[in-house]
Amino acid sequence: MTDPDLGGVDAQTFAKLVADTPEKQVRAVLADHVLRAKILTEVFGRMREHLREERAAEVRAVIHWRFTDGDGDDGYDRFETIIADGACRTTPDKTGKARVTITTHPYEFLRLITGNASAPVLFMTGRLKVRGDLAFAAGLMGLFEMPRA
Repeated sequence: MTDPDLGGVDAQTFAKLVADTPEKQVRAVLADHVLRAKILTEVFGRMREHLREERAAEVRAVIHWRFTDGDGDDGYDRFETIIADGACRTTPDKTGKARVTITTHPYEFLRLITGNASAPVLFMTGRLKVRGDLAFAAGLMGLFEMPRA
């Protein structure tokens, strides 16, 4: 597979790609750890653009993301999202104590953030695990303007 230029793909187009591409094909792309890292890095790099500042104005939270089948020492790829004072930043490093830690496969994450899956359904079926402040986690998606296909 060629090296994709993800910076040129807008959020709605990405959501449509996730919706229209067969699961087996998306999982195959995510099994390539170089492509997977590029995709996750691009998604997390755009997170601040999608933050609903008015909803996040009073929020102070650190979210740790753990993605299964990863390259990390413990088998996870990791990212951290920091929301404070109506702003959002992300890093692949742990810099603070997590209010919530969310663990899932990158495929389920991509489906979730593009409106192609429901967090409660993923949680109830064990494909999304949450440790920490469950009430905060339940409202987390509402802090972001999610692209739709």
